[in-house]
Amino acid sequence: MINMKITNKSYILLPVYRSIFFYYCTFETTSKEKQDQIIIKALNIKNRKKRITYIYDEACNYVDNYYNKENICGFKNNQCYIQRKKKQKKTCGCCRKCIYKSNHGCTTKNLACKLFNCSEVYCRRKVIQYRDLRMLKVLSLRQRLIVKSDYFSLREDVLKDLYSYSIIYSSLRMLFRIIKNLFILKKMEKKKI
Repeated sequence: MINMKITNKSYILLPVYRSIFFYYCTFETTSKEKQDQIIIKALNIKNRKKRITYIYDEACNYVDNYYNKENICGFKNNQCYIQRKKKQKKTCGCCRKCIYKSNHGCTTKNLACKLFNCSEVYCRRKVIQYRDLRMLKVLSLRQRLIVKSDYFSLREDVLKDLYSYSIIYSSLRMLFRIIKNLFILKKMEKKKI
């Protein structure tokens, strides 16, 4: 059993703690900080896929709880602050290019989308940023890059990208989804006309 205090130095050792050398170790902490507890629980999950899924879901929940179902984009009649200010006919704010949008919000759980905010939101309130989610340091650098850039994707697709060992394979999957989504979006727009 290893009692661990989460510090900047311990983040450097996270890849070692995830390795086979610590497979039979149990990590503990006395910290009351929510993110520290999530990190320790993740390190105690020895199955790679379960650990990745746990970290991803907890990061999404953390962001959701931070905003506490607050309307940070200022939606009224499906238009955000900017769209109303510029008197545009567009709806759904930054999410208008996503095929998973609905009139009641997002239909999937995507961390990259949850962390994206336009400049208007930054001016109006303090927002949570990628660097604020220390729990993501349990993931590898490649996985963190995927989490940061896998926009407009289903939770299941993002998790498949995270499970993959190849950055090339994950990048090709993301590129394919972007192209496919653009075609689907164009078809949806043509049906509206």
